[in-house]
Amino acid sequence: MPLFGTNVKMHQTAGASAGYVEALAQLRCREDLQLFVILPFTSLDRVAAVAHRAGIWVGAQNMHWAESGEYTGEISAPMLRDLDVDLVLLGHAERRWVFHEDDRTIARKVRSALAHGLRVVLCVGETADERDCGAAALSIARQLTIALAGVTEPERVIVAYEPVWAIGAAGTPPAPAAIAAAAATIRATCDAPLLYGGSVTAASAPGFAGVPGIDGLFVGRAAGSAAGFARTLAAAYPHLMMDHDPRSNDRISEKEAQR
Repeated sequence: MPLFGTNVKMHQTAGASAGYVEALAQLRCREDLQLFVILPFTSLDRVAAVAHRAGIWVGAQNMHWAESGEYTGEISAPMLRDLDVDLVLLGHAERRWVFHEDDRTIARKVRSALAHGLRVVLCVGETADERDCGAAALSIARQLTIALAGVTEPERVIVAYEPVWAIGAAGTPPAPAAIAAAAATIRATCDAPLLYGGSVTAASAPGFAGVPGIDGLFVGRAAGSAAGFARTLAAAYPHLMMDHDPRSNDRISEKEAQR
């Protein structure tokens, strides 16, 4: 089953997320396609019911490894479960380089999330320096090996391969062969659904979705609006859309703007 989703990062208020998810709920997809949205903490309670009625998974952007404690400003897995959250994003490049999360910290979070019944979207990817030094495969394998050490429920882990040099406004799209090579490394290290993310747009989505070993797409800025989400989804998986009409993007935009 292909998976398709996005992380909106720090870009939506609760009201904006409500309009966004209500618009996405209008999409008509076949049952063998799973959509997900990863939203700010402040939006989760507002959108969960609407998303779930439409079969869309809702995810949080981060969590702490402890169930509770003196960790001012943090959110725990039980708190997310109480909001009816389906999954949590861990190991994102921005958490690694901006907030200095290391492999061991991410591993603790993965184990905690799984222990509390959450699915995990685990991000891995090499930096430009690691790529240029020929160490991409070593970096990816290290990140995965440490993050999944001691994991007994790998079936609830989704791996998102996001080369650090391909994400963000200045990202450079990788060649399909590079993605396929990374996918082979990941497959040799763990058995989990594999998403590709990084410079995914409506124009590039078909090529990325067709790379051998890739089970879905993890989209950034191109899916920041509901219309962009729909456009990129339809480009990547046209055969899984039910009677998709490009004009529906305009109706989705109107629905989102009503909030």
